[in-house]
Amino acid sequence: MTLEQDWSLPQVVALIGSVGAIALIPGAALVAVEAQTTTYPDVTPDYWAQPFIQRLSEANILTGYPDGTFRPEQAMDRDEYAAVIRQAFEAERVRSIPQASVFDDVPENYWANDAISEAYETGFMGTPDPNEFEPKTEISRADAIVALVEGLGIEASATPVAAVPAAAETVQPVQARQQQRKAPNQIAFPLASTAIMQLFAPPAQAAGTDAAPVAAQANGTNPDAGATAAIDLSEYYTDAEQIPEYARDEIAAATQTGLIVNYPDPNVLNPNQPISRGGVAALVYQALVYQQESEPLSSTSGAYEYIANP
Repeated sequence: MTLEQDWSLPQVVALIGSVGAIALIPGAALVAVEAQTTTYPDVTPDYWAQPFIQRLSEANILTGYPDGTFRPEQAMDRDEYAAVIRQAFEAERVRSIPQASVFDDVPENYWANDAISEAYETGFMGTPDPNEFEPKTEISRADAIVALVEGLGIEASATPVAAVPAAAETVQPVQARQQQRKAPNQIAFPLASTAIMQLFAPPAQAAGTDAAPVAAQANGTNPDAGATAAIDLSEYYTDAEQIPEYARDEIAAATQTGLIVNYPDPNVLNPNQPISRGGVAALVYQALVYQQESEPLSSTSGAYEYIANP
């Protein structure tokens, strides 16, 4: 039986329901990779985000698909991002889902239901509508950054992420505590679940469209607030004028603390483009470095040059 074989929806659901030995995201009908290795055929040693992907994979925070691939250039949806946040960070709940225990557009048995609820209730991710989460909408680079800054309570005055000495050749993976807490619940996004949940998916926003009003609401901010960034972002990014107004303070804080990683040019943010899986790996890893849950990349690492350092 191969991945190319045609599957009916009942067959897929039956297969997912019958899997017992394969790791699942808590509360989800999501097939994950069993004992996923950190080597992927589509993540070569010279791939720009390889160090970030490798270390998050070792910590069972972000792993590959059942076919063994990682798909680093694939855009990430909001439901997947919520699942990554759940795997990577611990946070106290600060609010409850309005009017119900689930969102109207998140089915009761949806694979990411628990992750979505937790990402919202811990303050990482907001909603474009009080009772809708838009799980299958691609998340932009700006919104991914805003989510981490708000969820982790990062301020512009925070201590920047520092590089280890240039002589250091080895980068340590995420601390063992992270592995112990998360190892039973490996995260991977299956071929089948994507196809199934497209039945419930709203249209994804196209890259390059004016998404500021929706994105602002999605992160619980006011697009008309007229916030002024703590730093002049035009000194760091050649496309700073494209940064949504609601995200400027958060992106300033993320810049000053070393969270932002831009490929291929560290001075080009592309804030309104969907963030890729490789991009998420880099951003989340830097956030773990900020939390002192992971060692910073060595300044001799090829990936280090893409960090937007203040």
